Amino acid sequence: MKQEKMTKFNKIFPWYSGLSEDLLFWVAIDTLFLTVVKNFNASQIVSLTTVSLITCIALQVPLLNIIKKIGNTNSVRLGSMLLLISSLLLTFGQNYLVIALGKVIYEIAFTFQNMSNAVLKNNLELQNRNNEYIKVKTKSNTIYATVTMIISFIASLMFNLNNYLPMFGCITFCLICFILSFYIVDYSKYNKIKKEIKKESKTKINYTKLIIVLIVSYGLFYPIVNSGQSNGKLFIQQELLLNFDVEKTALIIGAILCISRIVRVISNMAFNKIHSKYKEKVGVILPVLLSISVVLMILGYFIRNFIILKFSIMSLGYIIILFIRDPFKVYMQDLALRNVEKEEQQSLLTTMELSRKVVRAIMSLIFTIILVNNPMITVITVLLILSIIEIIISIKLYTLILSKKEIKKE
Repeated sequence: MKQEKMTKFNKIFPWYSGLSEDLLFWVAIDTLFLTVVKNFNASQIVSLTTVSLITCIALQVPLLNIIKKIGNTNSVRLGSMLLLISSLLLTFGQNYLVIALGKVIYEIAFTFQNMSNAVLKNNLELQNRNNEYIKVKTKSNTIYATVTMIISFIASLMFNLNNYLPMFGCITFCLICFILSFYIVDYSKYNKIKKEIKKESKTKINYTKLIIVLIVSYGLFYPIVNSGQSNGKLFIQQELLLNFDVEKTALIIGAILCISRIVRVISNMAFNKIHSKYKEKVGVILPVLLSISVVLMILGYFIRNFIILKFSIMSLGYIIILFIRDPFKVYMQDLALRNVEKEEQQSLLTTMELSRKVVRAIMSLIFTIILVNNPMITVITVLLILSIIEIIISIKLYTLILSKKEIKKE
């Protein structure tokens, strides 16, 4: 019976993980929806992220305690339910406070849902498939990238037909994921760390130098990517609105998203082979590409007379961000889970998310203040500086990984 359930888990997990990676449809039209439908300005849109992240950070300790109490399986289900609630609030909220609440619940949801990575790692080890984490996660990311690619083809058209139509699609996908979450079960003894296990082994993270640098690297890289994606799209959108009307802007943004999603599918399909070839070097290659993407958006901004060239270069920068986003997350999560004990998984995954949220909240707060009296180009320039710092950190992490491998050989 357990083998049958495990087989069902293996089939459903990539689909669940892929479809619940984010709020589908929302990620394609979020800034446009908030600007056109909710009448929010750039500062308000960025401040939503600040408010939601700061609130989620303040709740991290009780959230981790809840996760340890209810276990990985129930955490995944709770996270899926919260995503559904978030989609409803973002769709039907009529004022800033309700939309902000939707964003807060959105951030909290991923703290719980992040335990699906521990579920996958534990279940793979029960099947003696320890080294297939990247393979399975890449498959789920490919599903996500493919679905979002299809959405990118139709989201703008749906938005122009009815501004709320894409959000109805978002709610539908959230409901499907909530149903699928009941098949995501951690069959290992580490689903919920029992008191007896806690006494016999470590439940707190052993903060080695490698783990600390890993947390810092993840905590900086992902906020840059998130901010680069959201603010980058808003940056391009603002430039487009200076040259075109709302309908044409929506179509062009949709076209850019279409291409970026196709590239995202390709990156996920190719990442398993890329990782097999370059191994730990991908941890340095991806931050370098991140820095290049921001440079391209800045270069495109300063082109004035050649509109096609201008938006081509800016779009290329945006597309690169989509290319590197999923591979980095998969690589870092696998690296983290390979370097801690099973009892430490919940704490480490939560700490990684906390570091990401803390840095992103600080960045969002600073960007909100900057945007009150400064143009978006100032924010993008700050992202470039941060991306260069990330390259330096990634090189340090790479050297620590090599050092650990050398020690093991000896």
